[in-house]
Amino acid sequence: MNRKHLRLCLVICGCFLVAACGAEDPGTSRTGAALVDPSDPNAISEVLIIPGAVRIDGSPPAATGGPDAPVVSGGGEIETLNGDQAVLELSYSSPTGYEKCYVQVIGADGYFEIDVPSEITEGTLQIPVNIPENVDSGAFDLYTCIAGANGAVSNAVATTVGVTYSGDVGGAPGGNPTPGGGYICASQNSGVGTTLTCPNGSLLDFCISEDTGSCYYAVGGRQISCGNCQDAAAIQVCAQQAVQLCI
Repeated sequence: MNRKHLRLCLVICGCFLVAACGAEDPGTSRTGAALVDPSDPNAISEVLIIPGAVRIDGSPPAATGGPDAPVVSGGGEIETLNGDQAVLELSYSSPTGYEKCYVQVIGADGYFEIDVPSEITEGTLQIPVNIPENVDSGAFDLYTCIAGANGAVSNAVATTVGVTYSGDVGGAPGGNPTPGGGYICASQNSGVGTTLTCPNGSLLDFCISEDTGSCYYAVGGRQISCGNCQDAAAIQVCAQQAVQLCI
């Protein structure tokens, strides 16, 4: 191996070897964050992300009833993965359109308020709810209602969100992640290591399996298997092979 190749190999090993030798604690996610139990209303409410929403302490306004109040329908059940997005879909009818949407994890001490005024009196609302990667398997219930421009508040609908913690969303090199694949790649999670732009313009990535401890380098869509990542000698040989595809 010439000096240029050796230097590149050392850079590659330096970027990824430490991450490869680490093991994930059973009670943490692949990012190292403690897993959140979806059955704990306040814990799950704290980590959910609804774009454009403001968190408010307390409970959403109660339904006002009457002919001037909006009416919503929908709810039901949604199944999703950690790190994915659940979309609440509600049909509504309101004589004055709507001013705000309210979403609360049932049992939580706070709720989300989304200010999205519209004069449209009938239609469908879609509310995206982002589920962080450190949410464990389980389920939680969301209470959702809207308020019209006249201040009247609709009935509420409940949506059960079931989450499956996949451990990781691994993926083929240069491709889309495969849910439950078990591989963490540096391009998806900087905790694994850092990616490297090769002299030939290809992207060098590093992926490790949480389940088996095996790992591989990916260079420009080609994969070099390294075997068990606890074997430093195997990693060194694997890195040398990655160098050949990287230059």
